[in-house]
Amino acid sequence: MGMTVDEASSVGGMKKARLIAGKGGQSNVVNHVNVLETVTEHEEDWDMRHHLFLTTLSFTGSDTNRQIALIRQLSRGGCAALVFQAGLIEPLQPAVLRMADELSLPLFELPLSVDYAEILTPLICAVQREDGYVAREAGVIQQQLLTEMLNGGGLTTLVSLLASVLRRSVAVLDDRGVLYAASDEWGATDIAANLPASIAPTKTVVRSAAWMIALGRRPDTPIDGYLIVNVPDGLAPSALEVATMEQAAALLTLELTKQRVADEAYAEPFRDWLAYLAVGDVDRANALALAKSLDLAPLCVAILFEPARPSCDASATLEAKGRAIWRAIYAIEPKPLVFEWDGRLLWLPSIPHGASASGTREAIGIRLRQIWDRLTDTGHGAWRIACGAPVESAAHLYRSVQDALAVLALEAPALADGPVAYDDVALDVLFRQIGSQPVARRWADSVVGALASHDRVQKSELVLTLEAFFDAGQSHKLAAHRLGIHPKTLKYRLDKIEQILGCVPIRDGAQFALHFALKLSRNAD
Repeated sequence: MGMTVDEASSVGGMKKARLIAGKGGQSNVVNHVNVLETVTEHEEDWDMRHHLFLTTLSFTGSDTNRQIALIRQLSRGGCAALVFQAGLIEPLQPAVLRMADELSLPLFELPLSVDYAEILTPLICAVQREDGYVAREAGVIQQQLLTEMLNGGGLTTLVSLLASVLRRSVAVLDDRGVLYAASDEWGATDIAANLPASIAPTKTVVRSAAWMIALGRRPDTPIDGYLIVNVPDGLAPSALEVATMEQAAALLTLELTKQRVADEAYAEPFRDWLAYLAVGDVDRANALALAKSLDLAPLCVAILFEPARPSCDASATLEAKGRAIWRAIYAIEPKPLVFEWDGRLLWLPSIPHGASASGTREAIGIRLRQIWDRLTDTGHGAWRIACGAPVESAAHLYRSVQDALAVLALEAPALADGPVAYDDVALDVLFRQIGSQPVARRWADSVVGALASHDRVQKSELVLTLEAFFDAGQSHKLAAHRLGIHPKTLKYRLDKIEQILGCVPIRDGAQFALHFALKLSRNAD
């Protein structure tokens, strides 16, 4: 039983009251609601603990000293708050307000037009936690939300209205953790990074700094998203607040679903268009773009996201595993073209039409660094990110997709430290593609097969060592530094290589052939 003064101020006619002093006492607990129209300084035995009093203060006249004494007496007796009707006495003097502030006794000013009954009945029912009252009040709030929705108010409007009712920041996320609406700058970022694995729809979950409800159409279907209320003070919700959130959940689910469907409907024709390009059906791709009026001008590069390691939860969908990716992309582009593509996530970022090749690479580089920083900051950096080379027009976009796929085919360490652009590893990709040809394999094996065989048997790194030595321009110091070994260790390895090969060629043509064979050997499938 009971509620805080802050909670009481949002019930019934109290919504029309104005807090003019004593803000520090809003956490005072109200267990009783009563009318106060006379009191003397000698009634010290009167139990006024946890009372919220309604009064006109007419019995004090305009005597400032008597009003200050009353504030002291009520505070000393444990009164929770005082609500007075303005207009029957002179406005309260600053000294009275200062005393209420000093003693943290909430002092509310109520318009004379508000009848006591508008406050007494709702407050008494609320304090007593009467189920009927809670249901009625929650129903009134739901009707307000419904009216807004029917008048064309979207998800953001409903969230703002709910926030004004709860007097807390409110956010709605979809099931991927993507922010779809927020009442203010608070976007539930920390909570979005740690959403629960499972939660029953329409039931309030209380966390240390938030109240949360899963938004879903039915308990037996996957959830659509989350309603999250910011609670930095860690207070548990009142019965009315719980009822309000749970009744609002249905309307929020409907609006969220409408927006998700609109987003998916926007991306789907682009995915179909790209699928036609992938199989070489340019005519159907062009026809679809024309029929759907697709804006292809901003599309010139493809970026692929691939989990770095298999998920321990085999039942988890790519969409669920990629929550952090979705959030990071949506934080950069409000309406991105991102969808699943052959077991990966494919993003087609929007680049201003007419941007130069260098400008495009710079813009993409900045966005990829932002995404990677978000992933690593939230502990979700276990992704391989590959960016294809920019193309001159959207008609050749699938070539950029192929470039990104070729980057993902490189050895895992090459993609462990962040996004990799095709242009930065083009030679490695080409060596890998050439090395996959049987004739190239046979030639490379004839040149460095003995070294590769020794590495396999002895678990050594002679192929890598000789390649690094040539890459460093045959500088012992630089090669040893790049390999992370002592120069003497490098000399020992080079001696071993010379022993196996019979000699290390020094003529330009022979060196190039050996260097090329080393690249092919190490990058071959």
